This record gives sequence, structure tokens and C-alpha cells, in this order.
Amino acid sequence: QWAGWLQQQLNRLPASRAINAEQERWLAENRDAAQPLYNPELNIGYEDSADTTRTVGLSQTLDWSGKARANRDAVAVRDSLAQLRADKARASLLADSLNALVAFDAARARLAATRQQEQQLSALSDLIRRREQAGDVGQGDAQLAYLSLGQAQQALADAESAATRAATTLRQQLASQQPAVALPAADRWQAPSLTHGVVQRLPTSFDLQLAEQQLALAERGVSVADKQRNTDPTLGLRVGQEGGENLWGVDFSLPLQIFNTGKAAYQSALADSEQRRALLEKTRNDIQARLDGALSDYQQRRERWETWQQLTGDSLARSDTLLKRVWQQGELTTQNYLQALNQRLDTRLAGIALRDAMQQAWVQWLYESAQLNDWLNQLAD
Repeated sequence: QWAGWLQQQLNRLPASRAINAEQERWLAENRDAAQPLYNPELNIGYEDSADTTRTVGLSQTLDWSGKARANRDAVAVRDSLAQLRADKARASLLADSLNALVAFDAARARLAATRQQEQQLSALSDLIRRREQAGDVGQGDAQLAYLSLGQAQQALADAESAATRAATTLRQQLASQQPAVALPAADRWQAPSLTHGVVQRLPTSFDLQLAEQQLALAERGVSVADKQRNTDPTLGLRVGQEGGENLWGVDFSLPLQIFNTGKAAYQSALADSEQRRALLEKTRNDIQARLDGALSDYQQRRERWETWQQLTGDSLARSDTLLKRVWQQGELTTQNYLQALNQRLDTRLAGIALRDAMQQAWVQWLYESAQLNDWLNQLAD
């Protein structure tokens, strides 16, 4: 349900519509570039001398060098680039939305933990105040409780502010006050089929595919520049009348490449192709490093979070009641009890931070390896 809700929410976003519109604009520009280079020309002539001459003709420049075919080959690559750019933009939007959801969930969890701590300290302060009045608790213990409650107010204010910021970010990113469906459990933020084969995932990277297509486009540009060095003739046919007599004629023209031979443009295209080839090698190395780093980071953070779960487990849930009973029985001083409550809160916050970091590392790995949609589809299925 969560995966389906997220996909529907993304499809309704103005940002998604903008990506679709941008893709359509790119494809329309490509269709325009794929049109024939030359349109036929209509020629009408009139000459008034001793004999009046009227002619009408049609001329057409012939693409003998194959410029249009070379342009169509380049347009096919541009179509692939348009699709890739749109897919990358959608993946980026999805990753940002997931990060906003994760941050929102973590902020709400921190707020709940901090608010519970403040409520416990407030109840404890009331109890100690009554016991102080009855003479069962000294002033030192009472002051420690009041000071801890004062510190809790600051921690609660910070948590409330962080939750407000996370809600604002979520509203900006997903146009939603809060998720309609809760995040999947933390154990769902993994998939063995999506965490193996870094080398196999390298060809699917958006950045690598873009670099490959840009090299292919540069190579098509060399072919287009080479074709542009050739001149195309223009052939025309005209018919008319001159002094009452019918006439017809044929025109043939061919530009002479005396001043502008197109050599400079061809050399520029060659240089661009070499640059794109070098950038492709650099991009491949960079993406390999990013993929290795993203996967290692995720695996390390998941291991730390799972270790935290094993260490705390049910003990964290039982510790509240246990600490309170031990303190009431006099086996724990008020100072040690307050320290234990703070340690318990720090442990809860550490678990929330570990889960938050693990989930965001998972999103980063899926984004780098172009598997975000695969994961969502697995959850939806």
C-alpha cells in the first residue's frame, strides 16, 4: 500500500508533469531536426521588354551527400538521451521524496521519544515534590529532578522544531502534510537481489548511460560535419511564354566551396568526440567508485543498526518499568536513576539515528544503481 501510495503521489506532483513536458519538448525538437533539409522552391518570373516573358518554375536542392540521413542517425541518439534524462530526473525526484519521508519518520520518532522522556521527568518531579513535602526525599534529589526536567524542555523544543522542519520539507517535496501510509518496516529496506553484482549494475547507471549516449552523439556529429563539407546541387525546371511562344528551361546550380570549406567544423567535431571518449572513461571510473562506496556504506550502516537491535532488543522496552521499580525500592539513587533515564533516551535516539542513516544509505545505493523503481515494484507486488 505504501509503495502504491508513493507512486500515485509522485505522478500527481507538478514536478513530475514538468519532467514529462520537458521530455516531450526534447522529442519534438528531435522530430524537427529529423525533417528533410531542403524544401522545394517556387519561382515566378516576369520580364517586360520587346517581348513579354512570363515563367513559373520549381527548384529543389538535392541531398546527394546524405546529410539528412546522418541527421536522422543523430536524432535517434538524441531520443535516447531525452529518455535517459527524463528517467534520471524521475529517479532523482523519487530519491528526494524517499529521503524526505525517511527524515520525517525519524523526526517524528525522535519527537515521540523526547516527549515521553519529558512526561516521565514531569511525573517524577511531581512525585519527588510530594515526597519532599512529606520529608521522604532530600532537597538535593529534588533539585536534580527539577534540573533534569528543565533540560528536557530544551530537548523537547529542539525535537519539535526538527519535526516541523521535516514536515515542511515533506510538504514541499511530496505535497503532503504527512504520509497516508506508514513507512515499511526497517527490515523491508533491503533486498538480496538488489545488493549484489556492483559490476553488473555499472552499465545501468544513468550517468554512465548518458556518457555513452553523449559519445555516440558526438560520433554522429563527426559524420554530420563530414557530410556538411560536401555541397549539394540545386535543380530547377521552369515553363512559360515569351512573345506568345511557349518556352521551358532547366536550371542547375552548385555552390563552390572556396572560402568556407567546413574543415574547421569537422575538426571541432573530431575534438568533441575525443573529449567525450575521455570523459566516458573518467565517468566509468567515478561511477564504479560511487557504486562501491554506496553499497559498502549501506552494508556497514545496516550491520550497525542490526547490532543495535540485538544489543537492546526487548531490554529497552522493559528498562523503564525496571528502573522505576528499583528506584522506588531504594536500590538506586535519584541521581543514578536520572542518569539511567538519560542513557535510555540516548539509546533510543541512537537507534532512530542508525535506522534513519541505514534507510537513507539504502536509497542512495538504489539511486546510484538505478534500482529505485525495482524496489518499489517489489514492495508493491
